[in-house]
Amino acid sequence: MRRYGGEPLQAGERWAVVTNDALGNFVIATPLLQMFRAQHPGVTLDYYGGKRIQELSAASPLVDSSTPLLGMEPRDFASALPEPYDGVINFEVSPWAKAVTALLAGAEGRVVGPCLGEEGRDELPFLDDEPGRLAQDKEWIHEDICQRYSILQTPHISEIFARMAYLSGPVPPYMLPSADPRADVPDVLIATTASLASKIWPLEKWQALASALGTAGYRVGLLGAKPKVQGQYWKGASDECTLATHPNVQDLRGTLTMPQVVGAIQAARAVITLDNGIMHFACATSTPVIGLFRFGIHRLWAPPVSNLRVIHAGAEGNVADISVEAVISEFRNFPGLSV
Repeated sequence: MRRYGGEPLQAGERWAVVTNDALGNFVIATPLLQMFRAQHPGVTLDYYGGKRIQELSAASPLVDSSTPLLGMEPRDFASALPEPYDGVINFEVSPWAKAVTALLAGAEGRVVGPCLGEEGRDELPFLDDEPGRLAQDKEWIHEDICQRYSILQTPHISEIFARMAYLSGPVPPYMLPSADPRADVPDVLIATTASLASKIWPLEKWQALASALGTAGYRVGLLGAKPKVQGQYWKGASDECTLATHPNVQDLRGTLTMPQVVGAIQAARAVITLDNGIMHFACATSTPVIGLFRFGIHRLWAPPVSNLRVIHAGAEGNVADISVEAVISEFRNFPGLSV
C-alpha cells in the first residue's frame, strides 16, 4: 500500500471511508464525502462505520454502501470485508481503525489518514507535504492552526479532514438525511449526554433552564438514545433520566429514528446542547442552536455556521461553570426568541 498524494482518480475506482460510530463523526465526514463526489466523479464510495450510525449512513445519498463493521461479531466482521479497495480514507486514530484501513487497502491500495504499515507493526509513514504534516500535527485546537497551514481557511475538523484528502475549494455544510418525525415537536430540543465527563453540564442547571423556558411558554423536548442504551455509550445518562421527569420536559429518547431526529430539529424553534452528535445534527439545519463547549475544543469542533452560538467558560473554566443566565442570554439573541 502507499500514501495517496492528490493524483487524479479514474472513473470506476473503488474507495472506502472509515470512521467510528459516534454520531458526530459521521456528520463531520459529510463535507468530505460531498467534495470527494464532486471532484472524483465515477468513483465508487463505500462507508465503513458502526451500528450506532447505520441509520444515517444507510440513508445517505453520499455513499454507495454502508457497512457497520464496529459492533459486529468477529466472524461476521471477517466475512464483511470485500476485495481490497483502490483507496481508503480513514478518520480515526484507534488501533481498530488503523487495522481495518490496512485490510481494506490491501497490498496495492492508496491511503489517507492513519494506517498500519504492510507488516502490521508500525504505521504507514505520511508524505512530507502540507497535508501530510497537517495529518501528523498534534495541535489541531491551537489558535494559530490556519496561520501554520496555507491550505486551511477555517480550523474546523471537517476542513482539516478534507485538506488531508487533497480536496480543494469551498467546504460545503453538513448534509444529513431527514425524515418526518410524525409527532408534535416541542419548541426547544435539548441533548444532555456526551462522550466525555468533561463535556457535561450539571443536572441542576438543566432543570433550572427547563423551568425558565417553561415559564416563558416554551415546551422542552429531551433527545437521546433509549435509556437502557444511553448509559452504555455516553456520560450523564443517570442525570438525563432524572431530567426526563421534569414537568416541562417531554422525553423523546429512543422514540425517533436518526433521520427523524434531524426532521424534529428542523421543526423546532431552537436546540440547546452539549458538544455532542445532536449539536452537529442541529448545525446541518437552519434551526438556532446553542452549543456548550470546552474552551479551545470549540475551535476544532464548532462548525462555522451562522445558526450556532458557542458558549464556553474561558481558558480557566469548565463546561460545568457555564451559567444558566449565559445560556438564556444567548437564547434571547436569536430573532423571535425571548425568556
